[in-house]
Order: sequence, then structure tokens, then C-alpha cells
Amino acid sequence: MTDETSWTEVFTTVFEAPASTVEARIWAAVYGDEYPAELEPYSFTTRSELRLVVDALALSHDDLMVDVGCGRGGPGLWVAAAAGASLLGVDISPTALEAARQRAAALGLDDRSTYAEGSFDSIPAATSSARGVLSIDALLFAPDKGAALREIARVLAPGGRLVATTWDYHTQPVNRPPQVDDHRPLLAEAGFRVLGYDETPRWLENHRELDALMLDAVDDLAVESGEDPDDVRAGIQEMDATVEAMLRRVLIVAEKA
Repeated sequence: MTDETSWTEVFTTVFEAPASTVEARIWAAVYGDEYPAELEPYSFTTRSELRLVVDALALSHDDLMVDVGCGRGGPGLWVAAAAGASLLGVDISPTALEAARQRAAALGLDDRSTYAEGSFDSIPAATSSARGVLSIDALLFAPDKGAALREIARVLAPGGRLVATTWDYHTQPVNRPPQVDDHRPLLAEAGFRVLGYDETPRWLENHRELDALMLDAVDDLAVESGEDPDDVRAGIQEMDATVEAMLRRVLIVAEKA
């Protein structure tokens, strides 16, 4: 089924509102101390995963890292600060970028972070300018995964690394861009050497528990967002249905040849 959703409109609306305190409460209930609440991640990332990301990127001080699909900026800023890198955050949503700029300023990191509108197939960075590219739970929204990986390869310097979390799918989910069952062939075609391709522990169990708790909290979520409870419930049910199409969530580490 072709996805005709305007994801720019969707995410602009999502990031126009403050981060959900109800959702944060649910994420903390599932992930416990692993949930990086202070980062307000719009993703399934954890503290342990972010530490793995820093190690895998292997950045040196003042290297440029591009965070594609940066959202409100929390995970990318955390990784860049831990590595001592400079940061370019890229997102299709202007409201996400504004939230990320405000977060960078609040953290005192605005002197080494910039943000710009862009997408997976059009990253506003010079060829071979970055030593690392980060993408947390965003690659699934790229309409052409091969084109996205070729564009990432373009902005990476030789020997630079891509570290991304995303999902492989065994069937095409409804109302989502086209998906693939394994990103490794596309990575090889784009000129990457795959260093790691690891399935996230307990990703399915955590996803199922989150969806169940979200359904239990429909009324609270509706009050918080001002939406109709039936619309909130339908959105959660659609998200839950996409899990049926998922094969695995993976942490990708790949190096440009």
C-alpha cells in the first residue's frame, strides 16, 4: 500500500506541542532507569544504547556529526557532548528544529550545534564533511532507503561512520513508507562496510508493553493533547498494528569505504 502521508505535516504538528508527560511516565514504567527522560527522546533509545552509539561513532574532538531526523535534539546533543563533537541536526519539521535549538541553548551547547531543515535524501551538508552520521529511529520514514544511504555516504568522509537504529520489516506496514527486510545489501551498495548489525534486546516485548499501557492511558493522553479519545485510541492501535510487520529493531554500525 502506497504511503501518501505528509510526514512533514505530521511531525511539525507533533513537535509543535510540548513533550508528553503521560508518554514519559509510560516509557519510564517500561524502561525504568534506562529511560533518558531528560532528553525527551521521541524514540525507543535507552541510556545504554546511547553509550554504545558514542563508542561506535568513534569521533574525535571537534569532528562534525550529523544527526538526521534529530527531532527535539536530545539524543544527538547527548552523543555530541559525550564525544566532544560539533553537531548539525537535520529534520523535516521546523518545530522540531526550533525545540532542538532551544534545548542546545539551555544546555550551553549552541556554540557547537547548528540545525537546518533537510531530509534523508537531501542533507544540507557538504560532501565528505562529516566524520559521523547518527539517526535514531528515523530511517524508517525515508521513502527510498537506498537513496537515503547514498546521501549519508555522500556527506561522510572516507572512514566516517553511520550509526543508526531502525527496523527491518517482513511485510509492508500500512500507512508507512516502503520498508526493507534487511538494510545490509543497501549499505553495501552505498559504499559502506557493515561493522555491526545487532538486534535490540527485548525490543518486541517492550513495544508490546508500551502499546498496552498507552491504550490504558487513552483518556489521560486525550486530556493532555486536547484530541478526541477515539482518535487517540485509533492512532495507538495503528502503531500497534505496524509491529505485526516488524522483523527486528537493529543498531547499525557501518563505515564508509
